[in-house]
Amino acid sequence: MPHPAYLAGAAGAGVLLALLGVTLTLTRRLRRLRAERERALTRAYEGFARDMHDIVGHWLWLASIKGELAHRKAGGDARLREDLEEVLQAVRQAAHAVRNVSEARHRLSFSGEAARARTLMEGFGAYCSVRVDVDELPETVSATLGAVVREGVTNMLRHSQVRRCAIELVEHGGLLRLTVVNDGAPRRETSSTGSGVNNLGHRLGELGGTVRVAGGTDGWFTLIAEVPGNFSE
Repeated sequence: MPHPAYLAGAAGAGVLLALLGVTLTLTRRLRRLRAERERALTRAYEGFARDMHDIVGHWLWLASIKGELAHRKAGGDARLREDLEEVLQAVRQAAHAVRNVSEARHRLSFSGEAARARTLMEGFGAYCSVRVDVDELPETVSATLGAVVREGVTNMLRHSQVRRCAIELVEHGGLLRLTVVNDGAPRRETSSTGSGVNNLGHRLGELGGTVRVAGGTDGWFTLIAEVPGNFSE
């Protein structure tokens, strides 16, 4: 008859294997649910993009036509013609963005947005440094961090007289930390958030991450996003 200690050890090993099997099953199920959620979100987003194109695109087209007519009627008023031309350019760019909004989402990536940010800043006469200490990013994480960079650059150009900016992605304490910082920001005593940052918070929250901003009295503004370093699609 087997020794009781042997029986206890065998029973313990059996329980451990059973728990391991349950854990693996739950992990696979969680990954499958995440993939299904992403597919559902993609379908919903693409449906929204089509609806937006059908509805908003019509009004942008009408605004473009009306703008063209007003531009022709401006005659010799050079200042008015210049202002109307700027309006027309904005309408055309908006129409182009609406047509390509679905494709833009799929093309969004951290590396692409970081390169775009550097080129854009240099075009405005500002210095932009990019430091990346992470080898490879899952597609979903890359797209989300790309959105963070895009929002950061948009805020720089909208709210700051930026001359220097830096984009840094590192792994820290089990987290991927993206920092976007720039000078030339309006002096403020407290940090602030807007709808763009709130939207980023929602996107990062879906990955188990967070976003925060800090605007000090020294004219520097910092946007920090973090996601788990072990995130898998």
